Amino acid sequence: MTSQEQINELVDRLDWDSEFATALEADPFTTLRGTGFEDLAVAAEQERDRIAELVDRIYRDDEFRQAVERDPTRELNDWGLPDVAFEPVLLMAGAPDEVVERATAEVEAHLSVRKPATVAAVAAVLGTLAFAQQASAASQPAATAQVSPVATAQVSPAATAQVSQPGATVQVSPAVTAQVSKPAMAKWQGVQAQRVTWQGSFASFLRTHSIGL
Repeated sequence: MTSQEQINELVDRLDWDSEFATALEADPFTTLRGTGFEDLAVAAEQERDRIAELVDRIYRDDEFRQAVERDPTRELNDWGLPDVAFEPVLLMAGAPDEVVERATAEVEAHLSVRKPATVAAVAAVLGTLAFAQQASAASQPAATAQVSPVATAQVSPAATAQVSQPGATVQVSPAVTAQVSKPAMAKWQGVQAQRVTWQGSFASFLRTHSIGL
């Protein structure tokens, strides 16, 4: 089965199998493996790990974070993320709205024709969703970052969780939880799992970029 056929099969199943959609949202890797999408599961796990590293660097490296603010498209491209994953990754990472809007506008400006989704693109979006879900679960009941009136950002404990799935473990550096008194840091909100919605970031993405359905 080619990559596009596999993606189209996944989209089709999301449309008619509500139990599959619910299971995929709750535990994407186990569900994918149990329903014949092993390659997507492996790719998504790898992307989740890379996204965890990216989020950690954003909160650990002032220079890198500022570079992402100035030119999110360039920095995320250099990180190896597919264009279609920019928005969900930035939303999940708690990026300022203007950074998300800039990245989205630049991506749309460069897409003169609709491109079919690749395994890499689907894996990146699914990996982002998985990281957000796991971070949210690990941080309950307090999953939001707090920003003080004096512009001291405190990043959500979600980003420090050790997250385990069969065969894979993600641990984000404690640097992400540091209280930073720099005004530039206050614009970032910490891991914001609630900003990455299932229907908005994954299912609709698949439907938009799949062909032949």
